[in-house]
Amino acid sequence: MTAPTPSTPPPPPQGAAGATEGRGELREQPSTGRVVRRGQVSPLPAGGWGGRGGATAPDTLDVPEGAAGATEGRGELREQPSIGRVVRGRQVSPLPAGGWGGRGDATAPDTLDVPEGAAGATEGRGELREQPSIGRVVRRGQEPPLPGADTGDDPKGRAQQASAAPPLDSAWQLRPCLGDTWRWMSGPGRPPGEPGWYPARVPGTVLDDLHRAGQVPDPFTGTRSLEAEWVPQRTWLYRRPLTTRPLAPGERAIVRFEGVDHEATVLVDGKEIARHAGMFVPFDVDVTDAVADGGSHLLAVAVHPAPPNEPQVGRTDRVRVHKSRMSYGWDFCPRMIHQGIWKPVTLEITGPLRLVDARIGALPDEAGRTGHLRVDAAVAAGEPGQLHACVRAPGDGAVVAEGTADVPAGATGATLDLTVQRPRLWWPAGHGAQPLYTVDVTLRDRAGRTAGSRRTETGFRRVALVPNPGAPRHALPYTLQVNGRRIYAKGWNWVPMDARHGVPRPAKLAHLLGLAADAHVTLLRVWGGGLIETEDFYRTCDRLGLLVWQEFALSSSGIDSVPSADPDYLALMEREARALVPALRHHPSLAVWGPGNELHDTAAERPLAEADAPVIRTLASVVAELDPDRCWLPGSPSGPAFLNRADLVAAAPDDQHDVHGPWEHQGLGAHQRLYDGASCLLHTEFGVEGMANRRTFEAVVPPADRRPTGRANPVMEHLGAWWNNTELVCAAFGRRVGPDDPDAMRRASQQLQYDGLRYATEAHLRRAPRSSGAIPWQFNEPFPNAWCTSAVDHRGDPKPAYHGVRRAYRPAHVCARFATQAWGGHEAFTADLWSWRQDGTPEGSTVTARLLGADGVLHAEVALPAGRPNTPGPHNGVPAARAGRWRTALPRLADHLFVLDLALRAPDGALLADNRWVHSTTADLAPLCDLAEARVTVRTEPDLTAVHLAHTGGPAALGLYLTDAREYTAPGWAVFADNMIDLLPGETVRIPVAWRDAPQAGRTVRLEGWNIRATELS
Repeated sequence: MTAPTPSTPPPPPQGAAGATEGRGELREQPSTGRVVRRGQVSPLPAGGWGGRGGATAPDTLDVPEGAAGATEGRGELREQPSIGRVVRGRQVSPLPAGGWGGRGDATAPDTLDVPEGAAGATEGRGELREQPSIGRVVRRGQEPPLPGADTGDDPKGRAQQASAAPPLDSAWQLRPCLGDTWRWMSGPGRPPGEPGWYPARVPGTVLDDLHRAGQVPDPFTGTRSLEAEWVPQRTWLYRRPLTTRPLAPGERAIVRFEGVDHEATVLVDGKEIARHAGMFVPFDVDVTDAVADGGSHLLAVAVHPAPPNEPQVGRTDRVRVHKSRMSYGWDFCPRMIHQGIWKPVTLEITGPLRLVDARIGALPDEAGRTGHLRVDAAVAAGEPGQLHACVRAPGDGAVVAEGTADVPAGATGATLDLTVQRPRLWWPAGHGAQPLYTVDVTLRDRAGRTAGSRRTETGFRRVALVPNPGAPRHALPYTLQVNGRRIYAKGWNWVPMDARHGVPRPAKLAHLLGLAADAHVTLLRVWGGGLIETEDFYRTCDRLGLLVWQEFALSSSGIDSVPSADPDYLALMEREARALVPALRHHPSLAVWGPGNELHDTAAERPLAEADAPVIRTLASVVAELDPDRCWLPGSPSGPAFLNRADLVAAAPDDQHDVHGPWEHQGLGAHQRLYDGASCLLHTEFGVEGMANRRTFEAVVPPADRRPTGRANPVMEHLGAWWNNTELVCAAFGRRVGPDDPDAMRRASQQLQYDGLRYATEAHLRRAPRSSGAIPWQFNEPFPNAWCTSAVDHRGDPKPAYHGVRRAYRPAHVCARFATQAWGGHEAFTADLWSWRQDGTPEGSTVTARLLGADGVLHAEVALPAGRPNTPGPHNGVPAARAGRWRTALPRLADHLFVLDLALRAPDGALLADNRWVHSTTADLAPLCDLAEARVTVRTEPDLTAVHLAHTGGPAALGLYLTDAREYTAPGWAVFADNMIDLLPGETVRIPVAWRDAPQAGRTVRLEGWNIRATELS
C-alpha cells in the first residue's frame, strides 16, 4: 500500500468498524484494502468513516485490517469477510455490529463479485445473497435461487441450496452483562461503535473469545485459569446483523442452533423470540414475523450464567442438568466452566414444505446378503409433497437403491424403507475395510421442486455383545461381535480434546483420531464426564474404523454417585436422549450406548444397573426403542464389583466383571502382581501417571515454577496434582532422581508410565478371550497438565506410554509375565512367555527369549514352541498362547542392567513380532541413572521424513525417544512410526516420520535417552 499524499486523507485506524463513501464503489476487506470513488470522507465514531456533501474527495480510501464493515453513499449492502466488489445504487447506512443496510432504487450494475467466505450481499433492488462459498450475484431476473425460493425449473440446483442452509458464522460480537443488562443491549439503535463489544467466533467459546480480546490471560499457563473463574457467572450477549429479503406468502425464516451451552434467550431487534436450555440438543427459532418485511435486523443470543453443577468431588444426586461435568473441575482439568454458541448457526428460508431432519439407519441381515436402510424424516408439511431417497455405493457412486413416499399436508414425518443387495460390510480397523454409502434424501412439492435435502454417509454392519468364554453364569455379555466376528476391544478412553469445546479444531481432531488408528485401537470409550461427541468426531471414526462406546454425560461425584430420581430430571434426560440417540444412528462406528461414568453405590462400591437407578432405566428404554440394533451397557463399570484391587480380586474373583482402577503405578513388583492376578472380563479404566512432554511442560509451567516437581509446588498442585507421582518416581529410582531436576524426573516418570501401562495392557491381552477388552485411562487430555494419566498430551504429542500400548495392540505380539523389573533379593529370573497373531500363528512357530547385558553379551537364551491358545472358546482377534515358563540364573553384571529380548518367529525364522524390557538386578531402577554413555550415529532423510539410528559404541542406548522439537505453537505434528527404543550394541533402526499439517520449513526433532547426549536434528 502506498503512503498517503497531501490529496489523500490519512488511512483510518486499524480496527476501523466501517467506511462510507460519497458517490461510488466500495471495497470492504478484512485485510488492508481500498475504498474507491469520489465524495467527501470524514471519520465516524469508533473508527468508522462517512461521507456528506458533494465536495471533491480523493479516489481512494484505505480500509485497514480488521475492518468490520463499510457503508457507501448511494449504493447497496455488502457484508463480506474477504475481498469483494460492491457497486453503488442506493443510499447505505451503518447497522449495528458493523453490518450494512440499503434503501433506494437507483440503477446498479448487472453483476457483483462475491468472494470465498462471503457471509452475504444485497443487490441493487434489495435482495439478499448469503453464500458460504465463491459465487456471483446477478440482477434483473438473472439471480440464482435463494434458499426456499420458487424457481419452478431447476430442482437439482435448488436442492443444493436447500441441503446446506447458509451459515451465520461471521460478524458476531460478544459482551458481558450483569442482571438484565442484556435486554438493553440486544435491541436496534445502539450507538455506532459502542464500546464493550469483542469479536466473537461462532462456533466458539466465550473463554476463547475473551482470551483473544485480551480480557483474560492464557488459562493454559501456570495457575492463570484461576483468573478466569468469574467468566461463567456472567450473561454473555452475542449479536450480529440478520439481513433477509422480504418473505413471500407462505415462506418462513428459521434460525437453527446446533448447540448453545447451556441456557440461552434468542432475540431479534430486542424482542424475545425463544428460550432454550441444554448444550447438546439443537433447536430451531422461527423468526418469520420479525423479518417478514426483509431488510436488516439484529439477531442477539443471551447465553446466561452457567447452571449449578457438581465438580468431581460432590454429590451426583444434586445434578439437575445434562452438561459436561469435567469443566466444573476434575482431576485432569481445573475449573473452566464452558459457555457459548459452540456449534454452527444457520438461516433457512423455507416455503410451506420443510425438511426438518432426516435420520438414517442401516443394517445388513445376519448373512450379510441384504442391507436394510430406513429413512425417518421429520417434515413440516404445509402442503402435500413427496419424500425421495437415493442410496449410492462407495467409490463409483452407482445408485444401488431408491424410493419415494407421499407426504400429506399436515404431516410431521415420513418414512422410507430401502433394500441394498449384497452390501459391502463395514469393519473395525484391522478386520476389514470401511465402505460408506451415500444417502441423499430430498423433499419435493407437487410440481417436483425441491423443498429441502440432506446428504448422509452410513455403513452396513451388525454389532452385538456376546458372552465371554468362561465367564460367570450371571455376568453380562462383554465381547463385541461385529458382522458375526468376535472383536477384542483394544481400547482407550477418550475425553474432550479441549476444555474450550466450541472452538473448531478439525486438524487436531484428525490428528488425535489418526494416532488412535495408528495404535491399532478398535474401540474408543467416550467418557461420561465429557461430551456427547460431535458429528465431525463420528464421521472421522466412521472413516478410520474406530468403534465408539458413547456415554451420556452422567458421572460419579466422589461423595455420592447415585443419580437423582427427581421426576423433572428424569423427564429432562428422556427428552435429551430422544433427541440425541436418533441423530447418531447413521454412524457405523457407534457400537455401544451407556448412561455414564462410575454411577455406583458409593458406600458399597457396587456399580448401579437399571434396577437401581430410574435414570439408567429411562435411558436404557429410549435406546432400546430408538436404536435397538446397537449395544447397551448399564454403566462403566458394571457387575458386582467396582474396583480392580488385589484384595477384592482374591476374595471374589468371579465378581470382577467390568471394573475400574487403579490409575497409578503400583510400585515395582506390586504392579505386576496386581495385573497378573486380574480376573475381570472387561477393564474399562486403568492407568499410570506420568509427567508432560518437554515442550508442553516448558510452555505451560513458568521457568521460575518448574522446581520442585512435587505437589509442594503450588503450580504443580494446580497442573495435575492428583497424578503427580514425584515421590513414587524418587523411590523407584533409588533417590537417584529428585524433585529439583525436571528433565530427569520427566524421563523417569515417563519410563514408569510406559512400562506400567504396557504391562497392564499385555496382562489383559494374555487372558483373552475370557478377557474381552482393555481400555486404558486416558488417551488424550483437554488441558495441558504438568502431570497426567494421558498417553497423548494436550499439544497432541504422544508420551512414551502411547508407544508401549501401541506395541501391545499390534496384530502380532510377543510378551512375558514376570514378577518385577527390579530383581534384587531374587535368586533366578523367571518368566512365562506368551504370543499371539490375529490371523493365527503358523504351526511350528517359536518364541525366543534372551537375557543380554547392557554390553550386548548374551547370558541366557531359550526357544519354545509358540503353542496354541489354551483358553476354550472362540478367540476375539487375540488368540493368546502360552509358550511356557523359563527360569534361569540372574546374570552377574557390573552395571546391574539387563535386557529381556523377545521374538516370535515363523518356522522359516522370519520375525513376526519382537519386544524388549529393561530389568535391574538391584531392588530398584537406579542403575539406569548410572549407565555409561552410548554412542549413537544419527542420519536423517530429506525433509526429515525418516531418522536412522546406528549404535556405534558403548553400552546399549536405552529409552531412545524422539520428539517434535519445534516451538510449542508451531503448526502440525511430527508422527513417529516407532519410538521409545532400546538399541543394543551394533544395532541400527530406521524410524519413518510423518509430518501432519506441518510445513517443511523449520522441521526439527529432538533425540533423548537414558545414556546419550540429547541431540536436535533438522
